[in-house]
Amino acid sequence: MNEALNEVINTIINSDDYKKCIELKNTMASNEELVSLIEKIKKLQKKYVNTNDQELLVELEKLEGELNNIPIYVIYMQYLEKVNDELNNYFYEVLNK
Repeated sequence: MNEALNEVINTIINSDDYKKCIELKNTMASNEELVSLIEKIKKLQKKYVNTNDQELLVELEKLEGELNNIPIYVIYMQYLEKVNDELNNYFYEVLNK
């Protein structure tokens, strides 16, 4: 089982989708405005979970809308979804054999 897991991990980390994901993540990390927006969203999410304050939810939705209008973030999320799908498919196949 460990060999199979190592094989899938190596396959994923050597895939073009994963490499692109890492490249985009590094590019985003150098964008201070984008990093600040993501941090703001994370803080508001934590506050919202603890308080269930509907005003925070409105602010969160506004900031998430801004984030989802940033092309590099959208592309990153698409690649991340592809990588996650590959991993999920692998585990689905292993568990349903």
